Amino acid sequence: MGGKWYTLEIINHPFLILMKKFTIRTLLVSIGVFLLTVGHVRAAETNWKTIDTGTSKDFSGISCPDARTCFLVSGLYLSGGTGGIVKTSDGGEKFTLLSSPTSNPLHAISCPTKNTCYAVGDFGTFLKTVDGGVTWIETSLGNKSSPPQFTDVLALDAQKVMISGKDGIFFRSEDGGASWNRPTLRTVADLLDIYFLDGTTGFLSGSDGALFKTTDSGSTWTFVPVLRSAGQIVHIKGDGKSLLYAVGTTVNKSTDGGDTWTTLTVGANGMAKSYQAVAVLGVDTAYLLADLNTVFKTIDSGKTWQSDIVAGNTLLQDISCPGTAYCFAVGSSGKILRLGTPPAESLPPAPVVTPTATTSVQVPVIVVPTIPVVVEPKAVSVPASERVESKVTSSNASANTTFNRTLKKGAKGEDVKKLQKILAEMPDIYPEGDVSGFFGPATLRALRKFQEKYTLASSGESGYGQAGPKTRAKLLEVATGKTDSPDAPASTPKTVKASTASFTRTLKRGSKGDDVKKLQELLANDKEIYPDGEVSGIFGPATAKAVGRFQEKHEIAVPGDEGYGEVGPRTQKTLLEKAE
Repeated sequence: MGGKWYTLEIINHPFLILMKKFTIRTLLVSIGVFLLTVGHVRAAETNWKTIDTGTSKDFSGISCPDARTCFLVSGLYLSGGTGGIVKTSDGGEKFTLLSSPTSNPLHAISCPTKNTCYAVGDFGTFLKTVDGGVTWIETSLGNKSSPPQFTDVLALDAQKVMISGKDGIFFRSEDGGASWNRPTLRTVADLLDIYFLDGTTGFLSGSDGALFKTTDSGSTWTFVPVLRSAGQIVHIKGDGKSLLYAVGTTVNKSTDGGDTWTTLTVGANGMAKSYQAVAVLGVDTAYLLADLNTVFKTIDSGKTWQSDIVAGNTLLQDISCPGTAYCFAVGSSGKILRLGTPPAESLPPAPVVTPTATTSVQVPVIVVPTIPVVVEPKAVSVPASERVESKVTSSNASANTTFNRTLKKGAKGEDVKKLQKILAEMPDIYPEGDVSGFFGPATLRALRKFQEKYTLASSGESGYGQAGPKTRAKLLEVATGKTDSPDAPASTPKTVKASTASFTRTLKRGSKGDDVKKLQELLANDKEIYPDGEVSGIFGPATAKAVGRFQEKHEIAVPGDEGYGEVGPRTQKTLLEKAE
């Protein structure tokens, strides 16, 4: 028996369309919940915990002097107002935002002890505390007109401190930052990380595969060319013996103290990328930050890496492991990840009870000494009408002015007052104008400006920021009016056209003049060499990088060679030959 078939157009019926959308959305939500649940299970299994520090700071660095005490710094490069310092004293259970003298972006911190820490950042910012972060002393290092961007700081102990920065910047101090020197590195690479295997052997890494090694606590450095093809090296860490990991564009491992390296594969099919930092817990175990928000782990000395936790929208920047299976990974928006649980607080030993001869027990009296906290006074601007002793006239400043000792930060006395009186006569040098008799941060800044103005000393040189014999003599000259302004030239130099200028001297960073303009014009002919193309007559970081590229291209010098980044006879000859 036959029948009729009818074709019904029901696929576009509004009710079915609504049901289809509802089904798809329900399916997507179910998948999301499932993945989220899996993620939480994996995080619980690996014992990672997300902690909100109570701030919105974008953390950039962490240093833990012991298992329960950690200091964190924050800051985005060249983003004023983003800097900050946070501290925990109980292994991450609670965090405190510390009072800081600056809001400049901070990028690294190093704490050799619970009380002493050093932090660095943009605009030449250098901070120091000796009381566990209660107070911080701020110092500006480098050229004031073009301040450096610091990237890392490492304190071998409370006195030996090193700072790295972009454009080949490197500072070293042996007196806790009171004075600095600039070891010769002959590089214009961005120096990004400092790591020491022990108190004498260390490494300095950076852009373009830059790797330097020292065996004398940072006094001298030797360029290591073995990782030239590794790209950027943002982080280098090891086990304190011979094992090293260098991460950045790639992940590289050395088992012989940096003499030879092997490139490693991370993630499924080697798909992981963008490596930020590494922490080494031993020969077999290490943690690696990659893919912006993922922590990878190896337990077979880097042969294989497994994703340990994904931090969602938290961008991870640095990692520190102050204990076995106990780590912190710091990231954006005030969030950090903690692996493991903090160790219990160590209790002080019980007092020893000494029985008397009559068998009665004598309870000892425990006297807890009061430890004074010395806080260096901060310069505060006070209205002139309220100052007991402020700015003075030249005659008063010079009257009976004598110095018989070197004055430096922390000095006190009448001679410090006389120093401040002379400096107060120059508002551009010492705008605060306070005469307190105490050599504090404001006096230090003023004295440095004075030394720079009269070309007595500059950042990194011996005596910078101290009133030694040469500086004292110039101060007395200025106070008695027996010196000319440093801005008044002795004679008007003859103008030399850049087109006809010749090279008669070695040009290097800091050089100025028409011959520098000539150099920049020649470099600007090759956009690959000098993409900036600026002809200013000032030999700055961009010009130094261009010279380095020119020397490498024409096989004149490579990083670490004497004369690299400088325009000596051979480089001058090649420049002129290529210009013909």
